[in-house]
Amino acid sequence: MSKSNSAEKRNHQSDKETISRRVAEELHERIDQAADRGDEFERKMHERSAEVQDKARNLKGGISRIVHDNPWALVGGSVALGILIGSLASRR
Repeated sequence: MSKSNSAEKRNHQSDKETISRRVAEELHERIDQAADRGDEFERKMHERSAEVQDKARNLKGGISRIVHDNPWALVGGSVALGILIGSLASRR
């Protein structure tokens, strides 16, 4: 009887090791997938960041040209906006 118990214990131990190995492999696979997704996300964010920076530079250049070419129109618009905000604020 002790031989069969010993064999059962070895089989049980072997089953535990097999299950542990499968779980470890599955976890490694999922971690690798998550890392790949993270790398892809980081790459996309760098690309988007570069696009946004380019658009911001273009916008800044456009605004600078408008202000340089039409300074008095900008001053007049600012005064009109200030008067509008002041009149709306005084009504409260």
